Amino acid sequence: MNTKIHHLSFRKFSIGSILLRIAMVSCIAFYVLPIIFSFITSLKTTPEFYQNVWALPEKFRYENYIQAFTEGKIGEYFLNSVIIAVISLVLIQVFALSAAYALSRLKIPFANLVLVLLLVIQVLPTESMIIPLYMMLSKTGLLKLQYAAIIIGYVGWSLPGTIIILKNFFETIPIELLEAARIDGSGEFNTMVKIILPLMKGAMSTCFVMNFTYVWGELMWAQIATLLTDKGIPITVGLLNFQGMFTTNWPMLTAAICIVMLPLFIIFLFLQKYFVSGLTAGGVKG
Repeated sequence: MNTKIHHLSFRKFSIGSILLRIAMVSCIAFYVLPIIFSFITSLKTTPEFYQNVWALPEKFRYENYIQAFTEGKIGEYFLNSVIIAVISLVLIQVFALSAAYALSRLKIPFANLVLVLLLVIQVLPTESMIIPLYMMLSKTGLLKLQYAAIIIGYVGWSLPGTIIILKNFFETIPIELLEAARIDGSGEFNTMVKIILPLMKGAMSTCFVMNFTYVWGELMWAQIATLLTDKGIPITVGLLNFQGMFTTNWPMLTAAICIVMLPLFIIFLFLQKYFVSGLTAGGVKG
């Protein structure tokens, strides 16, 4: 009887494992195949693309990347996106770190209410806040300032989730460590910078990767915020303009797409260890 039950449970576990692996492989293929297709297409000529979209290129045409970077102004759009991303991420990390530390380790009145409000803001769809934000920035004249409108939107929308993640991580740090620093005469700012920050590589990397992915690939607000100007256009909006300029030149267009994706791969490649550790540390409270 026990052997039969053990056999059935083992069989059920094996079928479940197989189905799980099939689902995982399907998800990976769903995301990876378009990237491979774009990379292969970016190395073709236009006649080769129309002749057989799935065939490998007869000769690798790296000049498609040069033309996309120069003729399609991808280099200019790329620089704008780098400036927007750097300023946005620095502001997000600094503000979120300070707020999370205060909410978790300082005696802030109504801290739980503030946390609930952050959760509500995080749940709200970004689209519901675009029109009010656009109207406020328009009346204050910030839409005319290069990069300002886009950065304000990105920082505001990224702060709630980042604060929540960092607050959960702060709560894993033993309170005795902070009390010992206070006894030794360390101020709150000095404690946060010299004691806590070295312990936060995982959490900071997690927030950095998540926020960079959002800032680098966001399109709706970037397109709306640059409607009245042709300066400071990020690479996502520039890619749409590029597509309009070179509608039939798919190899050059896919080369531009590969240029857009390259920073995401590089950053995740170097921060993946800290990213995974940050996800696991933030979910456990000590």
